[in-house]
Amino acid sequence: MTALLPTLEEFFVAHGYAVRAPRRVLPFHRRIFRALTRWVTASLPDGRRNLAICMPPRHGKTFIARDLVAWGLAVWPDSEWIYTSCSAKLAIAQTVAIRAAVSADWYRTAFPYVGVLPGKGRQDQFSTPAGGSVYGVGVGGTITGFGAGKKRREFGGGIVIDDPLQAKDAYSEAVRESCNLWYSQTLYSRRNADATPVLLIMQRLHERDLVGYLLEREPELWEVLQIPARDDEGRMLWPETFSAETAERMAALDPFAFSAQYMQRPTPAGGAMFRREMLRRYVTPPRIVRAGIFADTALKEGQRNDFSVLLYAGTDGRDLYVLDMDRGKWTAPVLLERARAFWERHKPHRIANPAQFTGMHIEDKASGTGLIQTLRAQTSIPVIAVQRNRDKVSRANDILPYVAGGRLFIPEGTEWAEPLISELCAFSPAMTHAHDDQVDTVVDAITTLLMPDGGMLAGADWS
Repeated sequence: MTALLPTLEEFFVAHGYAVRAPRRVLPFHRRIFRALTRWVTASLPDGRRNLAICMPPRHGKTFIARDLVAWGLAVWPDSEWIYTSCSAKLAIAQTVAIRAAVSADWYRTAFPYVGVLPGKGRQDQFSTPAGGSVYGVGVGGTITGFGAGKKRREFGGGIVIDDPLQAKDAYSEAVRESCNLWYSQTLYSRRNADATPVLLIMQRLHERDLVGYLLEREPELWEVLQIPARDDEGRMLWPETFSAETAERMAALDPFAFSAQYMQRPTPAGGAMFRREMLRRYVTPPRIVRAGIFADTALKEGQRNDFSVLLYAGTDGRDLYVLDMDRGKWTAPVLLERARAFWERHKPHRIANPAQFTGMHIEDKASGTGLIQTLRAQTSIPVIAVQRNRDKVSRANDILPYVAGGRLFIPEGTEWAEPLISELCAFSPAMTHAHDDQVDTVVDAITTLLMPDGGMLAGADWS
């Protein structure tokens, strides 16, 4: 980009005036423009390349996504883009709108070097004389022969995903999974280079929508900008578009839709037991006096199965601090290797880690039984076999007063913190949530380290 070219915000405003439909730019729009500028300049925090913007409906997301592509062609005329949405009809309509903008008199006057090559009767794609292109495709569609981005370090285009899931499909596991798999198995492979970034701009619809899926699988690759319709002080994002009165009516009528679509905090139908405002955050933990490792192991490593989790937690004598976590879908040999490595990282030491250690607590079930037996036979790790003889909801309800009382602390600045928070907030008494493996380890940690029985889980085998 050069000083002679407009910023994305300037382009957005100028486009509105050019078509005699002036666009209002509010503070949250400027947050989005700044994030998108970092996205195209590869300057997102922590070296992340992909950006997810979660924002309410009817707040301008599609206008911004379309103008991003039209502006991108003005700055990089040879850039290559793939624009996708929940259906082919919508994706093609947006591609046609982008082409109309690039072909308009005002655009050609401002950027005469861009241009549009004569088409071949296709509405789903167009090209520029400089070698740029835009291809529109609906979720599930074929992308053979098209790619996004140039093979260079400088920005050369990207993939834009605009609302990949319709609100009516939020409750359909088949539709959600189809969307997620299409992204991972088809769309992502159409990047022409590793540097090609992906932008996902959408309203949240479900804990397992595409944002949730990506934060679960590759949180280290994604910067997430969450823009709720109402802030913590009750101020509305854009009152003329979505008022406080409307928000109250919707929250009462359909709390699931309001929490997901408008507040960007999807919780499953049936209600969530733990709320985000209950959870405390920390940067540096206090002096830990008691600590333990808590494991929840999966039966299988398949994509639809739960994860295995190793959680290290400690207490300062009052509160519980989640200190470290390792989580994945592992075979038995890999699980054994990860458990040993996790122990080596956190085993008690008179000077380096002097906290009283309660042991490595592992549920004595499925793959956990084999892990217990192997660790006892091959190592000196103090393994505690945990017999969970009560249902998940009852055990979670036992520790709810501790969480509601602000006694659970989760660290800032770790890639596993947000998936942990999301799973806790999604845990539902109706058991409609996708996963609860992390919840199980937190429940065991609070039960062991904070409850007044001194850490003896009911049914635990200390042999």
